[in-house]
Amino acid sequence: MDYGWPYPKRKQFLADVQTVKSERTHPVPFQNRLQYLPIYTVPMELPMYRLENGRTMDRQAEYLAQHRELPKDFFRADLESAAAQRAQHELLVKLAKDTSKNLFAEFKSERQSEPIILSAYGVVINGNRRLSTWRQLYQDETEIYQHFSNVDVVILPPCDDRDLDDLEAELQLKEDLKAEYSWTAQAIMFKEKRDIHGYTEPEICAKYDIDKQVLTELLDALDYADSYLESRGLPQRYSELDGKEFAFRQISRTRPKIKLSEPYKEIFEKASFCLADEAGEGKRTYAEIKVVGELLEKVAESLVDELDLERSDDEKKQLTILADALEKPTNFESARIIIRDTLDAEGAKKRQRKKIGFVAEQIRRAREALENARDSIESRSSKTGCAQDLEHISNLVAELRKWAGGDGK
Repeated sequence: MDYGWPYPKRKQFLADVQTVKSERTHPVPFQNRLQYLPIYTVPMELPMYRLENGRTMDRQAEYLAQHRELPKDFFRADLESAAAQRAQHELLVKLAKDTSKNLFAEFKSERQSEPIILSAYGVVINGNRRLSTWRQLYQDETEIYQHFSNVDVVILPPCDDRDLDDLEAELQLKEDLKAEYSWTAQAIMFKEKRDIHGYTEPEICAKYDIDKQVLTELLDALDYADSYLESRGLPQRYSELDGKEFAFRQISRTRPKIKLSEPYKEIFEKASFCLADEAGEGKRTYAEIKVVGELLEKVAESLVDELDLERSDDEKKQLTILADALEKPTNFESARIIIRDTLDAEGAKKRQRKKIGFVAEQIRRAREALENARDSIESRSSKTGCAQDLEHISNLVAELRKWAGGDGK
């Protein structure tokens, strides 16, 4: 099957089909106004997938990591490339099956109800996953899915790339960014908009309706995630990060708050990566990572002891030895156990301290409450029940004074 006709053939067909007036229209928010564009029917094989599709940017990076023989610009060098279009089809089909809304399950019983949106050049701007689903169903069982041999489309007027980005943001990102776009796809798309297409971060925030702090944290989390994948020998394997988003967000939040030296911050990062190995649904790794930042010196000391590392009086050298140890795959699991044991032990000590000081803390709070009551007295303050309560308080104070003097329990 062709995944997109050659440009001259697409151009001619789209020009011809638009000479016939269509009675059907579809509303599209485009170029700062709502436009009612005519609906046309075209062969299923005509449209080209949009290779700059935000949803698939992380999948494309992973595809290239798995196919080292391909050039790094495989998905960007030639947007008309048949090989790139075939690869994009594979990614879209997988995405259509894996996301919360399984399009294959839906279209085995449903027909097309809404047109896909094409650029003036026949590239799919909205509807890439749906088109890949129809094509795959038709290809697998042609007789059953003959109705997908032609598809309804609307064709946008000529425009620039920023108009297309605005439309994608309006139709897809603002509606289902969190639900359908993986966090790595979001981050990679925003990074590409900034670093390659020249968008400023305020422009990205405005276009995609995202807070500046959230954007900064997301991009930082992606940087840490890339470092994590490299350290695990899995460069750009972004599917390995499913369920780990909040772990890397917590690293990006916590690391800047650490007031220790840079070598300690490196230990924090590598220790957090060990915890991130097990991050996922039902795990509170993000909370553990925050505590590692708070107890970093104790965590580092425990790791040096329990991993039986060479000792050095030079702090910088000692931390370098520890950092090297935390990079060894054979130490990942042991380090994770040591870190969690340390957090549990320190947490138990904190709870015990709190328990020991509980009585004194309650007495202090009672004193403050009585002082507030005295300082708040006005001529109209109610005295109802006060005499009885004060008598009861006097008795309690007598008992506590006896205890505090060492004569009580």
